[in-house]
Amino acid sequence: MKKYQILLVVALVFALPIIIAKVMLQQQWYQGGVTNRGQLLQPAVTVTAFALPQTWQLIYWLPPTCDERCQGALFNLRQVPQAVGADSERLHSLVLVADQQAPPIALLQGLEQRQVDASLRQQLTQLEYGLTTIYIVDPHGNMLMAYPLVAGEQAILMQGKDVLRDLKRLLKVSKIG
Repeated sequence: MKKYQILLVVALVFALPIIIAKVMLQQQWYQGGVTNRGQLLQPAVTVTAFALPQTWQLIYWLPPTCDERCQGALFNLRQVPQAVGADSERLHSLVLVADQQAPPIALLQGLEQRQVDASLRQQLTQLEYGLTTIYIVDPHGNMLMAYPLVAGEQAILMQGKDVLRDLKRLLKVSKIG
């Protein structure tokens, strides 16, 4: 009888953690960790106009009037590619402007701008986070992550750090760009 008790104890020692883990997952008592700081777009939205081979992009739609949140987004679009370091040639910041809009040159200094038509604007407007967001786009034109704009100097700096952290991780594990 003693050897059966030892066998039962050994079986419980190995089976009990598995049973507890299964119950925790089924009852949703465990919330898995999230490493990304931006909002993951589910599913990713593909915009073929943004596909650039071997290049990741930060994309932002410039509104007609640029407030503090807009200026913070432009600041982050300038700073993040420089902060990426050795992978900076793999990252490109792009500011989208409407066809009829002529933004001030000083506002977009150091950033590439692209004029887009109304159909692309409409497509971006229908996204969950809309136009007031910085988007990360992969080399295939898939919009993967969104960073809704924030106000306040500290919040803008923190958002830049969040974008940088996520981008470094994406560039490190990416095999497409």
